[in-house]
Amino acid sequence: MNVKYYDALVIGGGLAGLRAAVAAADKGLSTVVLSLCPVKRSHSAAAQGGMQASLGNSKMSEGDNEDVHFADTVKGSDWGCDQEVARMFVQTAPKAIRELAAWGVPWTRITKGKRSAIINAQKTTIDEKESVHGLIHSRDFGGTKKWRTCFTADATGHTMLFGVANEALKRNVEIHDRKEAIALIHENNRCYGAIVRDLVTGEITAYVAKGTLIATGGYGRIYKHTTNAVICEGIGAAIALETGIARLGNMEAVQFHPTPIVPSGILLTEG
Repeated sequence: MNVKYYDALVIGGGLAGLRAAVAAADKGLSTVVLSLCPVKRSHSAAAQGGMQASLGNSKMSEGDNEDVHFADTVKGSDWGCDQEVARMFVQTAPKAIRELAAWGVPWTRITKGKRSAIINAQKTTIDEKESVHGLIHSRDFGGTKKWRTCFTADATGHTMLFGVANEALKRNVEIHDRKEAIALIHENNRCYGAIVRDLVTGEITAYVAKGTLIATGGYGRIYKHTTNAVICEGIGAAIALETGIARLGNMEAVQFHPTPIVPSGILLTEG
């Protein structure tokens, strides 16, 4: 069996995995990302809605801040979320949006002057100030108090994925696509990497690493009707569970969106 050694092993080539790989590479660690498909075709590319951050730039976002965002998040979860994690996310999100802009993500920008919008089924005119012209725009999504969903037209995930993937490549992160992790290597309650199958040749390779991250996304394909890609089968969660050591948390809170109309399978947005 072939054996490869790295400081950091990231299983999953979507936005989460690539962003983690960028951070690992910035620490000077030799890093490899394993992906079932070419990373720029990861399922992260399917996200259209946007990414929430309390920038407070546009007219309908005025007065927004991290505390309002936090309260929205906790209330929206019916007080079921991990509040420490929610607080971390709302504090980090504005910085992440600006970082992604620096990495080339072409966020939709505010145009000064009047524009029409539909609010509560009513056509409304919104007048954007000249002082915010060109700043990152945000729209209404998810029933929040303030409009805070930053977006790039209807291709938010696509543009973010390309931006983060390019940053990973710039940092010489090794990206091995068409690879499937089939088991974790572990001993004495510690993970030392993964056994990986090449989906083209069938060759088996051991990836040994000081640290292993599973970032394989959701598993909408456990449902009969879903718009998730065919690779979203939960392999990452499965190989962690199969160790008999790792535990999966909050399994009742699995998100099966994007959901389709039954039986056609056409996307039905949560908006």
